Order: sequence, then C-alpha cells, then structure tokens
Amino acid sequence: MKNILLATMAMLGFTANALADDPPEAPRTHVDTTVVGSASSAEGDEAGAAPPATNDRHFEAGAPDLMRIVGQLHLSRRQQAGVNEAIERADAGAAALIKRERDVREMIAATTPQDPLYAKLIIEQGDEDARWSENRETLRRNVADLLTPAQRTRFEELEGAAGR
Repeated sequence: MKNILLATMAMLGFTANALADDPPEAPRTHVDTTVVGSASSAEGDEAGAAPPATNDRHFEAGAPDLMRIVGQLHLSRRQQAGVNEAIERADAGAAALIKRERDVREMIAATTPQDPLYAKLIIEQGDEDARWSENRETLRRNVADLLTPAQRTRFEELEGAAGR
C-alpha cells in the first residue's frame, strides 16, 4: 500500500520524502510476449514481403482492428518490424495505464473525501479516457508514419470502414 501511495503522490506532483523508505516498484508489462511476425522478419530487405501479422497475445493498446487492418497492407519486413516496435511501445503504455488506474482506485478507496489528496485522485480518475485515447492515437500515428503514401491512403480507408 505504501508503494501505491508513493507512486500516486509522484504522479500527482507531491513530494514523498517522509514516506520514501523504499522506492516504488517499476510497472511490469507484457512487452516480451508481444510478437508480430517473427524475429527473423526484421532481417529481410525492404522489398521482401513480411509474413502475415500474428499478434494474439497483447493488449493491442486498445486498438483491436489495427492488426486486421495492417495485415491487409502488404508490409515489407522492415515495416513489419517497425509495426512490432510501435505496438510494443503502445502495449507498454497500456500496461502502465492499467496499473495507474488500479493504483488510483486503490488510493481512492484508502482515502476519505476530507483528505486533500482525494479530490486530486478523483480528477486523475476522470482523465482515464483521454489517456487511453492518446495512447491509441499515438499508436495509429506511429504505424501511419511507417507506411508509403499508397499504404497510408489504404490504411485510412480501412480505418474508416472499421468505424474509426
């Protein structure tokens, strides 16, 4: 509980010198299980076709249609490796968001409305949707930046069809 309090106070800009006997643990993520294609797919030349995208064991950073859309773009091996990296970064961000949300919920449960920290925690909780939207939009931009102009046009068409 102490680590949660320290982490929340740090997120909200409080100093916690009085409580800082132990530093808070770094958030754990599942990035090591995020795989699109294979490790060897990053070694090919730019023009070679990459294996189909297979990414069943990750959050997809809240963007479940992304893998289906990317699978239709005929990416090169280098582009596929770039998509892997973008997804890993977004998934790490999603894991941090999940931990942050859990920590804030626990802190709210541990405080009372009279506590000065309580109002800040409620505001923090209210900003969750905006943080998730930003994580998804960053992933989308990072993927789009890897595409050729023709692929980018197709990407946007497919996103529109998916209801983005």
